[in-house]
Amino acid sequence: MNTRQKLFIAFWALFFTTWLVCPLYAQEGMIIRSIKIQGNKRIDNSTIGYYIKSEVGQPLAGAQVRKDIEQIYSLGQFKDIRVETNEAGGGVEITFIVEEIPSVGTVKVVGNEKVETKDILEKIAIKRGATFNEHLVQSSIDEVSRVYHDKGFFFVDVKVESDISPENLVNVVIRVVEGGKVSIETIRFSGNKSFADKELRKQMETQEKTWFAFLDESGIYKKDVLKLDLLRVEGYYHDNGFLRVRVLEPQIEINKKKKEIHITIPVEEGERYKIAKIHMAGDDTLSAEELRKAVATKEGDTYNESQVRNDVLAVTELFSKKGYAYADVNPTTNVNDKQKTVDIKMEIEKGKKVYVGDISIVGNTRTRDNVVRREFRLKEGDQFDSEKLKRSKQRINNLNFFEDVKIDTKRGKNPELIDIATTVTEKPTGSVTVGAGFSSVENFIFTGSIAQDNLFGRGQKLAFMASLSSVRTNFNLSFTDPRLFDSEVLGGVDVFKRDFNFFSFRSESAGSGLRFGRNLGEYDWLGLNYRFEEVEVSDVAPEDVTEFLRNETRVTSRIGPTYVHDTRDDFLNPSSGWRHVVRFEIAGGALGGTNFHRSGYEMTYYRPLIAKLVGMVHAEINYADGYGNEELPIFERYFMGGPNTLRGYTIRNVGPKNNKDEPIGGNQSVLINVEAQYPFTKAFRGFLFYDRGNVYGTGPILSATADNFDPGVMRSSVGAGIRFVSPFGPIGVSYGIKLDQRDGEKPGEFHFSAGSAF
Repeated sequence: MNTRQKLFIAFWALFFTTWLVCPLYAQEGMIIRSIKIQGNKRIDNSTIGYYIKSEVGQPLAGAQVRKDIEQIYSLGQFKDIRVETNEAGGGVEITFIVEEIPSVGTVKVVGNEKVETKDILEKIAIKRGATFNEHLVQSSIDEVSRVYHDKGFFFVDVKVESDISPENLVNVVIRVVEGGKVSIETIRFSGNKSFADKELRKQMETQEKTWFAFLDESGIYKKDVLKLDLLRVEGYYHDNGFLRVRVLEPQIEINKKKKEIHITIPVEEGERYKIAKIHMAGDDTLSAEELRKAVATKEGDTYNESQVRNDVLAVTELFSKKGYAYADVNPTTNVNDKQKTVDIKMEIEKGKKVYVGDISIVGNTRTRDNVVRREFRLKEGDQFDSEKLKRSKQRINNLNFFEDVKIDTKRGKNPELIDIATTVTEKPTGSVTVGAGFSSVENFIFTGSIAQDNLFGRGQKLAFMASLSSVRTNFNLSFTDPRLFDSEVLGGVDVFKRDFNFFSFRSESAGSGLRFGRNLGEYDWLGLNYRFEEVEVSDVAPEDVTEFLRNETRVTSRIGPTYVHDTRDDFLNPSSGWRHVVRFEIAGGALGGTNFHRSGYEMTYYRPLIAKLVGMVHAEINYADGYGNEELPIFERYFMGGPNTLRGYTIRNVGPKNNKDEPIGGNQSVLINVEAQYPFTKAFRGFLFYDRGNVYGTGPILSATADNFDPGVMRSSVGAGIRFVSPFGPIGVSYGIKLDQRDGEKPGEFHFSAGSAF
């Protein structure tokens, strides 16, 4: 019950109790012989009786009867209450006569075809079981009409009919005559000389009807949205130097016969203004020259209001990086209407330098505090730095333990301290995954894994993965602690068993490895790996035997450093930044086993393009060879083709081949991938791609390659695909089309992958 209803009840309670109870004083003190309740249809006697404190056998008290009436009114179910008394049996009989406020019974909507009933019922205040008030009728008509107007039905007619049942229930019927849908046919401007109508329409949310209006709801007129659009158009003029522009009230014409809306927006542009002078006062913290470098606005430029606002943020950020978290930058403008110029002066009040006070973490019900805290680039007592704070949030996000990470700052215990409050929302980090796919080479593909990325809330990862198809059987068990004993050192252990049919031979291997690494800086990482394995090569036909390809069992023992420089903004769904990887492996020698070395360089670059579109370029080059009079073994050669390398091809299409036209790999490879990615949601991306690459090396057939690196001899493809983060991990599906199809090859290939491509 709202405040207005309470005041209404209190007023009438006071009025009626004063008027009705006066006659009771003549019978004051008489013994109450009975108490009756009349007029109620929906409310039980027991419910009303609970609020009546006058009792049978007790003397009649006018003051108590007045309180009884007030209590009954407080239920909010009655619009009138009367009290009658009759002498009976040497005492008095009291009758409470109530008149109930009707309640809403059934609520039906008829005539609606374009809007679902549930969407209408959600908007109106008339609800089943609620108290019925006449003023709700008009408000419901207004709300239903608004729902239809928002969908373009401007000629909708809404009526509310009601009838009351013997049980005092009001049954409501909302009758809708939808009328035809009215769409915006044209949006024109008048008075605009500097910008075409098309350019100004781009600034607006309101749009003319398009042929695919059923998808994007273009052409719908919304009065409130159009008001905002006028401000957007005005802002666009301000950003292009037109300080005195006036965007006037639009002229709306509705053609009822054709069901069209025509909008004309008058514009008075005025003159274009340029920047004459920019005054920046430096100090001992930041010089005027440093401040000027931070702002994009330059003298002689066309005045741009949005750019000036961005410049204010840039200068504020510059001071914030120096510890002045509460710096206040206020731009003042001096407009010269005669010269059509603007002078800008940045007035800066940097305030006091502040330091980090308390760092609090809440919401981590599973993850331990230290796992989150060690990702902070700031510590309590450090000079505040906004850039380090942003990096801290990025690092916590990259843990991939949380659905949401919020970092807020507030004043600390004294003006020189700033507290940092971190709020995280945990997400499941354990998973049991099962996936299936199909490819022309591997036929049916099955993948499965059991993983916990945040073991016991310590940030450790334990995972078992299996991958099965007609050509491979892979099992891998791994454990990784990214911060051994809360240090900067990563440690990991791997145990694996792999079986792969390369068509020209079969490779079965089993082994284990150790991994170590640590951060060298904010974006740099150095790792060191050791791996030992036993490899059996089989199914090599006698006529295909060479120095590096033969049936045999070998042991390999290798060690290799890896350097990574990674500035991506998000590891799972990046939109900007670089990733560079340099790898080197040396096997044999003092380590024992087969003598060979492998090295490679990999680069990936992400950049925002237009709107949400993200561009990605990935390039990779690899080289391997044997040493000590040993050839590079067949199982260490490079192969290419598939979802994570050269799409549109299989390993049978790329690189050197034997006399049976089966792949034997090479000791050199080059790969280039270019993608245009569109994130439909945070977890779902579509992409178009262009791939180019090849594998080089010796072999009987080199018709599609060469024995050494040759940029002129490369295979290429185009295609499209999707990637999405499912409850079972990252999944990718793509189809590539060969741009240089050869005899006997398919035009393209369908690819399925479980895991990120690059």
